Amino acid sequence: MLLKQLEYFVSVVENNSFTQAANEQYISQSAISQQIKALETGLGVELIVREKRSFHLTPAGQYLYRTGKKLLERFHDITVETTRIGTDARVSLRIGYLNRYSGVVLQQTVIRMAKCHKNLDIRMYSGSHEELYGMLQDRRVDVVFNDQWQVLADIYDTHLVGTARSVIEVPQGYTTAESIDIKQIDDVPLILVCRGKYTLGEEEHYRKAIGYNGAFAYARTLEEARYLVAGNQGLLLLDCFERLTEPMQGIERKQVTNHGHVIEKQYFFISQLNQTNTYINIFSGMFKHILDELSVEKNR
Repeated sequence: MLLKQLEYFVSVVENNSFTQAANEQYISQSAISQQIKALETGLGVELIVREKRSFHLTPAGQYLYRTGKKLLERFHDITVETTRIGTDARVSLRIGYLNRYSGVVLQQTVIRMAKCHKNLDIRMYSGSHEELYGMLQDRRVDVVFNDQWQVLADIYDTHLVGTARSVIEVPQGYTTAESIDIKQIDDVPLILVCRGKYTLGEEEHYRKAIGYNGAFAYARTLEEARYLVAGNQGLLLLDCFERLTEPMQGIERKQVTNHGHVIEKQYFFISQLNQTNTYINIFSGMFKHILDELSVEKNR
């Protein structure tokens, strides 16, 4: 079986027409019919049952279409990546990360990657849960750093990083207690860092995942959210591994619980299945290595 024959076959199925597929592939209808026949002969099975003015796929044809389309997409990605590596001295790694994450590990990983790989152009994009999956689906990023808040389709490759704990940022002097239970927040809103069409999905996530029943306020960026906290306009949930970045002036951090239990989230590096960017695994491995270093340092 040749890749070109597979491409012709997929084109015929998607166009539901030998004529339109031939036009799309810039060959004659008789030539594309001969190539499909040669494909069937080579495989030793019938793929298409031809009728007077139409056709339908056999079970073998249905299977080849489903898997063959993915194979062609994979081959295209490999071709593009190979060409890019061979023609561009600088390579890129585009990373999306959840905008409520505020640990130092991600920062340190970016810094160390930049030092170790001088030719690597690292781009960082923050977003809400749904924004990140949209970026990944549209291939605007190579990998996302996200908690798995929904069951993912089998087109994604997920690698568990570890369990992050949640803390809450409050205005200075908000409470003398060391911890705050999420169920008891009813005087000020919880701030969500999201925008537009993503707000309803984020609200639903917070209500279902941690049982928050209060009001919400919204900010476009993490910095904007922190100004709201400092101005006593709301509280902000954050996630971190081991160590947090330094807080803004006028803000305190408290442990946050749910019915007395510490709130924790599993974080993953998530990418498209069969992603060809080899720097994804390098970045993920370095992140875990730095996380281990901080854990050892903490336990000394």
